[in-house]
Amino acid sequence: MKTKTILSNHMVMLPALFLAFVGYFLAVYRENTNLASSYSCLIAAANCLYSENPVFGGKLPENRTLRLMAHLDGLLLVVWFVTIITQLFL
Repeated sequence: MKTKTILSNHMVMLPALFLAFVGYFLAVYRENTNLASSYSCLIAAANCLYSENPVFGGKLPENRTLRLMAHLDGLLLVVWFVTIITQLFL
């Protein structure tokens, strides 16, 4: 019997990831590097622990809003990665 954990619940993890991305980009906008690095660690850990992450081949949620949020989180993950790489060269 497969049990669902909080790390595989789309209704919890997708909004949490979205808020982490918002916090990161807000910290970058305000040039607060300490807070931005903390959010980077949170984003990396949450994406690794999210067991049904649609970005990495997991199941998409059936709810249309959560499906849209999953796609948005995937796009923000790519933008976050490009931002991290760009900051390394500046």
